[in-house]
Amino acid sequence: MKKVSVMNLPLGSYIDAPVFLDEEYILLSQDIPISEELLSRLKEWNYSHVFTDGTPSQTRTTRTDSIHTISPSILEQNIQEREMNDEAQEFFSTAFDWLAKIFDNFQKKDELRIDEITELVKEIISKIKENRRFIMSLPDIPAANYLVSHSVKTTILSVVIGEHFKLAPHKLIELGTAALLHQIGMFKIPEHIYMSDKPLGEKERQAIMAQPVLGFRILKSFDFPMPILVGVLESHERIDGTGYPRKLSGNKISLYGQIIAVATGYTAATSSRPYRGGLDGHSGIMDLLKNIGRAYDEKVIKALIFSLSLYPIGTYVELSNGTKGIVININPAAPKHPTVKLLVNEEGTAYMEQPILEMTPDGDIQINRSLSVAEVVTLKTNL
Repeated sequence: MKKVSVMNLPLGSYIDAPVFLDEEYILLSQDIPISEELLSRLKEWNYSHVFTDGTPSQTRTTRTDSIHTISPSILEQNIQEREMNDEAQEFFSTAFDWLAKIFDNFQKKDELRIDEITELVKEIISKIKENRRFIMSLPDIPAANYLVSHSVKTTILSVVIGEHFKLAPHKLIELGTAALLHQIGMFKIPEHIYMSDKPLGEKERQAIMAQPVLGFRILKSFDFPMPILVGVLESHERIDGTGYPRKLSGNKISLYGQIIAVATGYTAATSSRPYRGGLDGHSGIMDLLKNIGRAYDEKVIKALIFSLSLYPIGTYVELSNGTKGIVININPAAPKHPTVKLLVNEEGTAYMEQPILEMTPDGDIQINRSLSVAEVVTLKTNL
């Protein structure tokens, strides 16, 4: 499609092909004229260009389908959602850069400032409260260092789970700090070991299993509080006693350790690595559910599910009536029934206005399944 300046859209004219705001959102169809209201809104939203293969005409083009142009109110809602999503993406990038600098100073200067780390954790907690829906979508944004993105995402989920348990503010900060630094010991291990796509040898496994102890010792040398040290030390313990480094089981594992274990498990499952793609949110949840009572504590898994739902934000789904859409919000009281934005009808034809369906337990329409990666790619291509 051609990029067209908004200044070149003649008032009152018709465009003989659909006009798009960007790759996802259609602005108007060929049977709707360019209005003063539309131009004013585009200016208000700071859009200087639109995209179309059409040309202006004073003649209205008759549509051959029954899909209507997106209404101004729906378009405005989409714009607001896009702005909030962009704000979340910008925050992720800022947090990644912030933590990367902290880790870089640790490696090069042997410096680890509690006040700087606490400030980042407070900012994460604040952003979750401001923009919970989009922050919890955990976009798979590339970072220069896998440990950076993994640690930030693990911290977000740990804080969300901690809020579910109604932890006091100072405990949320402790939990967030432990989550942010739970992999600090990895910096004492060669990168090729923890990023390897090959089976690890015995010495390499021992090195990985030693990293929580290394982290404990590192943070202790910088006088971090004991609850944070314990959370880091126990972040890889498992409920059935098969974890490391001390093979603790059940309630012998601290709550911080149990929460971080679940958060880091979900983050690892849903994040892309050099040797594999990440699972979608629903598949990541199901992967954790297989290990209730073995790797993870049931109450912590339930807290994650009530926080993210069985179909986390950003999951593409097929509904029982054959339509397909994307989860855009969740209902903590009904984790199986999120809010879905419909993208295509049962025949695979794209909705221009993308109806919103707030699902309920007794509703006629339910979710059949989440879409595979290949199906998502096909769906996006056809939109």
